[in-house]
This record gives sequence, C-alpha cells and structure tokens, in this order.
Amino acid sequence: MPKEPVDALRKIPIAGGVIAGAERIGRQIEGHERLPVPLYIAEFFLFLIIAVYFIQLAVLGMGITSDYGDVVISVLTYIIDVVMIIATVDAVLGISSKKPSSWRKVMRGALLLFVFSIVGAALGSASATGLVALSPLFVTVVCIPIAAIMMMRSVRSYYVPPMLEMPSLGRWLSFVLFTQLFPARKYEIDYGDS
Repeated sequence: MPKEPVDALRKIPIAGGVIAGAERIGRQIEGHERLPVPLYIAEFFLFLIIAVYFIQLAVLGMGITSDYGDVVISVLTYIIDVVMIIATVDAVLGISSKKPSSWRKVMRGALLLFVFSIVGAALGSASATGLVALSPLFVTVVCIPIAAIMMMRSVRSYYVPPMLEMPSLGRWLSFVLFTQLFPARKYEIDYGDS
C-alpha cells in the first residue's frame, strides 16, 4: 500500500512523468535560491540579449515580407536569430544547474552575439539585416559584463563539481570553445597495486 497519494500516481505512466517534471522544476527552483548574486546580473543581461533577438526577428520578418534587400540573406539571418534565441533561453534556464556545460552555454551565447553583430554590421543594407544591425559597440557593452561575471572566481567555483579542484583560468577559457573542463580520467578511482 502506498504511503502517500503521490506514490500511487507515480505508477500511472502519464502522471508519473508529470510528477517527475514537477519535482525537477522544484529542484531547479531550490538551486536558483542558492545562486551567486553575480549570476542574477548575468541573467538580466541574457534577458536583454533575448529581447534584442526578438526585436531583430520582428524587423526581419517585416523586411522579408516586404522584399527589402536580398531575401536569401534575410531568411538566413532570421534562421540564425531563431537558433540564437533558443540557445540563449537554454542558457538562462540552465544557469542555475551547476553544470559546467551551462557556464559554457552562457559564454558561447555572449561570444556568438558579438560575432553575429559584426557580421550583421558588415552585411549592411544588402538585406533586411541592415534594418536591425546592432552596433558592435552596443553589443560589446552587453557581452563584456556577461563574460566578466562568468569569469569571476565565485561564479566559476559554483560550477565546479564537489571534490574537484578549481581549474586554471586558461582551462576555463579553452573550455568555452573546444576542450573538456574535467576530463573523464579525473573521475577514475585508483585502487593502487593491492
């Protein structure tokens, strides 16, 4: 006999999945309560990035439908912006997870916004992108605080798993682009020669 009604509901396939999802959200909320203060500021800047992408999508959509400039470039830019919104929302949702991959998502999101702003400025008025090309200077003002906050020692230590040493700053920087922060061999248990 189940001790609580929730235990009985877990046995029902659909209800069990809903309960598991609710518990996962509860754990994320609990984790968010212990979030280092600078990460709240980073979240604010990430929300600014999301707002910028939504504005770009609205203007690009109007430019595409009114045949302003090169439609192919406008559509490609639109698709890139949709992907970037999804990636940025994923970074915001995962920022409290304590996973190093979440740290990397935030850093990559800021880096990609900067790169795409330069590309948008270079394309100029060749497409509807010229209507919403952000000044790389403005984007730098948004991206540098995010990168600076994520590189703070207190924030980086939030993403280090228990019982592991804090990696060097160089390892964190290379982790943004291509390497592993904690190679699998770090998790091996050495029993010695016994």
